[in-house]
Amino acid sequence: MIWLTWRQFRTQALVGAVLLAVVAAALLATAPGLFDRYHDSGFAGCATGCAQLAQAFTDDVLRGATKTFYRVGVAVLFLLPALVGVFWGAPLVARELEAGTHRLVWSQTITRSRWLIVKLTGVGLAVILLTGLISLLVTWWSGPIDEAQGDRITPLLFAARGVVPLGHAALAFVIGVLTGLIARRAVLAMGITLLLVAAVQIAVPTLIRPLLASPVSSTAAFDPERIDGISISNDSVMRVSLQPPVAGAWVLSNRTVDARGDEFRGPADRTKCGREGSPEVCEGWLQAQNLRQEASYVPPGQFWSLQWRELGVLAALTVLIAMFSFWWLRRRTT
Repeated sequence: MIWLTWRQFRTQALVGAVLLAVVAAALLATAPGLFDRYHDSGFAGCATGCAQLAQAFTDDVLRGATKTFYRVGVAVLFLLPALVGVFWGAPLVARELEAGTHRLVWSQTITRSRWLIVKLTGVGLAVILLTGLISLLVTWWSGPIDEAQGDRITPLLFAARGVVPLGHAALAFVIGVLTGLIARRAVLAMGITLLLVAAVQIAVPTLIRPLLASPVSSTAAFDPERIDGISISNDSVMRVSLQPPVAGAWVLSNRTVDARGDEFRGPADRTKCGREGSPEVCEGWLQAQNLRQEASYVPPGQFWSLQWRELGVLAALTVLIAMFSFWWLRRRTT
C-alpha cells in the first residue's frame, strides 16, 4: 500500500521537490549579501537612532532583486496551501473513486481505513515537510527585513512566517481529500477545494485570528505630529486618521473621537482647514477640539504566542476533517 501510494504521488512529489530546490537556491544565494548589508547598516544591535537606521536599511534592500525575492517568498507561502489542496489533496482519492480502482484495493487484504490512513499519513507528512522547509527558509531569509519593518504580525505577513503556514497547508490538504471523497470526480473536487481553501484563508485572519489575539486598548490625547491623513468632504464632514500607537502593530481599530466619545467628523472650519488655511493653522484648530485617539491593537511582541494559538486551531480543524473523512469513507463510500 505504501509503494502504491508513492507510485501515485511521485509526480506531485517531484514538482514539490523542484519548488523547494528553486526557493532554496534563490534564498541561499542572496542571503549572504542581504545579511552583510544588514550588519553594515548599523541597525543590527543598535542602541540609539534605531528607527532611522531601520528605515535606511529597508530603503537600501527593498529594491531590485531583493525586493522581488521578498515579495515572491510571501506569495509562495500564501499560495502553497491552495496548491497543496488542489493538486495533492483533491485528486488523491477522487482519482481512484472516479476510475473505480479503489474496489480492487479493497478486495484484497487492505481495509478502507488502512487505505485512507496510508494516503493521509504519507502525503500529509510530505505536505508538512515541504511547507515547513519553505517557511523556515523564507522566515530566516526575511528576518533582517522583518526586524527592520517590525510588521510581521500584520495580516499581510503573518500567514507567511513561522509555523502558521504548516497549519494552513495541512488543513488545505485534508479539505481536498474530503472534497474528493464526496465529489468522486477529480476535476470537480479540485475546483471546489480551491474555493474552500480561499474561503478559509479569508475567514481565518478576519474572523478567527482576532479571537485568538490579546489586543491592547489605549487612549491618548490628540497629537498633531501623529496625523496620518485628513479628508474633508463637500459638505464639510471631516475625518482625521492618526498613526497607530505602536509601529508595526496589527491595528484592530483606530479612531479619532471628540470629547463625548463619538468619532470626530467635524464639521470642518474651512477658514482654517480649507484652502484659506495652512497645515499649521489646521493642526492648531484640531488640537483645540479636545480630540483623543482610541485604538485597539496587537503589539508585535505577541507574534509567536499568536502563531502557536492559530496553529493549534488549524491542527484541531485538520484532525476533525480527517476524522469526518474516515466516517464518510466507511458509511457513504462504495
